[in-house]
Amino acid sequence: MIWPFALILVVFWLLFIRPQRKKQQQEQQMQNTLRPGVEVLTKAGFYGTVVEVRENDVELEISPGTRVRMLKQGIGDVISPKDDIPDDTPVEDRPDFPGDDRNDGPR
Repeated sequence: MIWPFALILVVFWLLFIRPQRKKQQQEQQMQNTLRPGVEVLTKAGFYGTVVEVRENDVELEISPGTRVRMLKQGIGDVISPKDDIPDDTPVEDRPDFPGDDRNDGPR
């Protein structure tokens, strides 16, 4: 009689409680590694750059000259640097293209 109840508890733990705890730990780790200069996405959907980190909150610059202060729990994700994003500019439009006469200067 107790086995079905125990089985339900184990399944509930595996499907709901364990993944939620793992996600909370990852979020806590991300919040503890915030530092100035990092670009973040808030849970409200704003992109910003961390300017100052305090114990429980951070100061973000969401546009030039516009700073907001918010709790660390409001940070949803750290945006990876743009170096990781492949450059999809056509080769002939890049400034270092050998056939480009615009950058050679006056002759």
